[in-house]
Formats: sequence, C-alpha cells, structure tokens
Amino acid sequence: MSKELQSYILSYKGNEVMATRLAKQLKERGFPHIEIVYAPDMAKEGYRRNRVVYHTFKKYLLPTALSQDKDVIIFEDDADIYSPYSKYKELASKAPMNRIAWWKNVKAKGKTNFLVGSTVVSYKRALLDTVKERMDKFPEQHIDGFLTKKFEEGKEWIKEDDKGFGGTVSHKSYIFDDEFRKGNTAKDTPKGYKIPDITVGYELPAGGKEAVQGYKPPKTKK
Repeated sequence: MSKELQSYILSYKGNEVMATRLAKQLKERGFPHIEIVYAPDMAKEGYRRNRVVYHTFKKYLLPTALSQDKDVIIFEDDADIYSPYSKYKELASKAPMNRIAWWKNVKAKGKTNFLVGSTVVSYKRALLDTVKERMDKFPEQHIDGFLTKKFEEGKEWIKEDDKGFGGTVSHKSYIFDDEFRKGNTAKDTPKGYKIPDITVGYELPAGGKEAVQGYKPPKTKK
C-alpha cells in the first residue's frame, strides 16, 4: 500500500479561525494527515505583500515538509475543498508538482507565462529538495511566479484544467491591498454551492498601509 499524503495548511498567527475551518473540512473529506503551519502575522510586521507567501513557505513550512518522508499537498488557508481525499491523492500522483487549484492562466505566445493561484499544490517528496535549492538560489518573489517560471512545465509541474479542484472562501486579503476578495469556484464546486465569507484576523502595522514594505500611494488625477 502506498504512503498517504501529508497535508499542510499554510496560515499565520491570528488567523486560526480560517485555518481550523479548513482542517475540519479536510478531515471531513477523509484526509488522514493534516498539520497547520502558523507563521507570524506578516501584515502586522509590514512585510511586502507580494512576497508574504514565498517567505512564510520557505521559512516556516518547507523545513517541516523536508523533515518527513511523505509526498505532500499544501493548502493556503483560504482554500475551500469539495472533493474527497481519494481524488486529491490521485491528482498528486500525476507529476512531481501539480498545481491542483488555481484561478488565472496568463499566457504568452500560447504558453503559460504566469499561473495565478497556489491554493492547492502537491509535491512529490523528491522534488522538495529541489524546491529548497531554488528558493535558496533566487531572491524572494511572488510564489505563483516562482512555481511557474523556475520549474519546467510538463516535466516538473503540471496544472489541472479549468482552475482545477478546490476553490477559495471570500475574505479580506492582505495580499490584495486589504480588499475584500470574493471566493473562487472550481470545476468540482457543487451546483448551487454558496461560497462562505470568513473573517480574517490579520493586523496592519502601526502607521497603516503606508508602513507596508513597498507601499505605493494611489495615483491622483491631475
């Protein structure tokens, strides 16, 4: 019998409501090994928005994933999961990395140039060492761009069609400039399903938006 997947939820301190909601959902779907990895509240520290997931993945989640011997599946804490564990286990077996849930495919010359969304990504254990090597080699950046551009599509990673399996809940997003981000559906979303709204617990640093690294004030009309 093959090893079961190790599931990780990448979250942060102060957002336990969203993370524990997803852990409960995964348990209901039959996922056998679930661990929540809490990073510090990067918003409260004023960390650059487009590097938050890369930073927390590399510093807090990746060492834990490398310390064990299972293939892994990683969920951002806003994921909304509908299909059973058996489906995700099947999807994870297809490639070294599978971008199982995403929400926009930006193409150039007919090929994927930037796959937006790392809501659910599976990694074979053998690839995790390569992920660490490349994260150590390159500067912090947007995690979606890193996974798209620093790994070879078709050989090292694939994506599921039609935004894949699993959506997102609606919530206020630090990454998206504190805007309310309506949740996304996927091809396995049940008919008539109502996307839940979840309260997010992050706090902006003292000084508000202006204290965030890389903050650019909105352009004013002349």
